[in-house]
Amino acid sequence: MKQTIVILITCILLVGCKTTSLQPTESFETPTNFNTSIDYTLNETLDSFINDGSQLPLETSDHQEIIWRVKEGNAVIEDSIIHKTEDALEYEPITLEATISNQTYQFKRLLLLDPYVAYLISYFSSADDGSEVMKLAYTYNGLYWFKLNQDNAILQPTIGTKRMRDPSMVRKKDGSFSVLATQGYNTDSIYVFDTNDFIEYSNERLLKVNTSTENSKMSEKQAWSPEAFYDRTIDQYVIYWSSVEDKGMYYNLSSDLNTFTLPRKLLDTGYPIIDGTITKVGNEYSIIFKDEREPMEEYSQLQKGISKEHWYAFQDFSEPFTGHQSEGPMVMKALDFDGYYIFYDDYTRFQFKAYETNDLLHGELKEVPSTDLLIPLEDPAHSYALPITWKELERLLQKYGE
Repeated sequence: MKQTIVILITCILLVGCKTTSLQPTESFETPTNFNTSIDYTLNETLDSFINDGSQLPLETSDHQEIIWRVKEGNAVIEDSIIHKTEDALEYEPITLEATISNQTYQFKRLLLLDPYVAYLISYFSSADDGSEVMKLAYTYNGLYWFKLNQDNAILQPTIGTKRMRDPSMVRKKDGSFSVLATQGYNTDSIYVFDTNDFIEYSNERLLKVNTSTENSKMSEKQAWSPEAFYDRTIDQYVIYWSSVEDKGMYYNLSSDLNTFTLPRKLLDTGYPIIDGTITKVGNEYSIIFKDEREPMEEYSQLQKGISKEHWYAFQDFSEPFTGHQSEGPMVMKALDFDGYYIFYDDYTRFQFKAYETNDLLHGELKEVPSTDLLIPLEDPAHSYALPITWKELERLLQKYGE
């Protein structure tokens, strides 16, 4: 697949402070599968990050047996279950080979991790000076949350508007992380920070993702609720965000979360939407978003869309399912049962609420009683959940405690 990404990096001075502002200059083709000779379902089902002890797919979509072997990396496969060896790194790069009907295919850009034991949760609330800051919590089971750093700020910007809203996290292909956030209400740029442990942060920067060209007119006014994920099939990060002014959700591709392409429409329902969050389920995708039409007393509810292939082909949109004013959806795949939680910001009642389902794509949503939730945080807003390993959680607990 041909990708054209031409980058212009512009550094500007704002109020005597050096602000790193990165801007795109050229568009790109619609991404496609990196190797169309490989069974699509298998290629999409194989995640970029594989946990020690995970079962690899046993057969292709047309029921052909798959025989796996480790081509590169410190790992072994027994009965289609992959394990680290004693020499494996915490973040072990691996290449797998799959033999299907006497043909062999290689799957690169895979990272073997320890098992996930918890979720790290990012959210924002106001600081003493009135600006917004990022805070962190964690949960083992999704329902009981524990605060980190005593519910105090973990990260606050030093450039731009210094308003950090809607913080989200992305695991990068080497195992490290980045944090993305909205920079206030009317801005064309988003915050991005790099971190290895959510303790020390570096490379604070602004990405001008909402950019207008002669062929694609954009408002250059809003870039709300940014999230990102790594797609190994195209070796790119997908940065996606919302703009009411531009009537939809958009995405940019990036090879490193520094350089990136011009925006392209991700989702167009025909009316304003915001706060979309994408979840990969096998080889399919779910997106949950907020209807931003007015009056908000009538709309401002969450809806769901499904894509049977690719993260940019959503359709089959549901009716609103929250029944009252809701925003900031967050999805957790349960670690202790085969199902999912959908959390959201019940913002007119200043609380988080949740649904659970055994099938995120097609299953019934059952509201979780508020008495089953323990979220001891002060004024939390718009959360995001990232699965983490025990070593990653242990480092956070040693630094911040509960």
